[in-house]
Amino acid sequence: MKKTFLAVLCLVMFSSVISFGQTVNKPKVGDQFINFTVQQDPSNPNTKVSLSNYVGRGKWVVADFWASWCGWCIKEIPTLKKIFNELPKDKVTVLSIAVWDKLADTKASARENGIVWSQIVNAQDIPSDAYGFGGIPYIVVFDPQGKIAAIGLRGDKLYQFVKASVEQNR
Repeated sequence: MKKTFLAVLCLVMFSSVISFGQTVNKPKVGDQFINFTVQQDPSNPNTKVSLSNYVGRGKWVVADFWASWCGWCIKEIPTLKKIFNELPKDKVTVLSIAVWDKLADTKASARENGIVWSQIVNAQDIPSDAYGFGGIPYIVVFDPQGKIAAIGLRGDKLYQFVKASVEQNR
């Protein structure tokens, strides 16, 4: 009986720690964006860029957290291209944020895959720590005021959501 009680108590405590850890920095739709700053080139301190350089500045922002080695991330690029090419640039910014990747690999993959929109590179685990995600691609849509409008949309659902949001707020 004592062993069972202790086992259940440990399981409850362990579960609480895990669920607490998963929700600490796990923003949700409606939350204001969490800013972070990245030094994109480790040898040049003048390459610092923050999420706030893009988010909360009057445009919809589609932030795609990705890496060059991530096949699912590469599969999202055509949707991001469609958003970038078809939706008004004065209303929407597409932003790719490279996480958990080597800088040279990110740059080569961006070139190979035609990523011509704004990028934050060499972010490593800074964004995943801020936003509490453990898998990529992780896509967040921010509204013009910097609030989270959607998390986790992909493909045509992402495109349709951004298109409808832009059209609704004209």
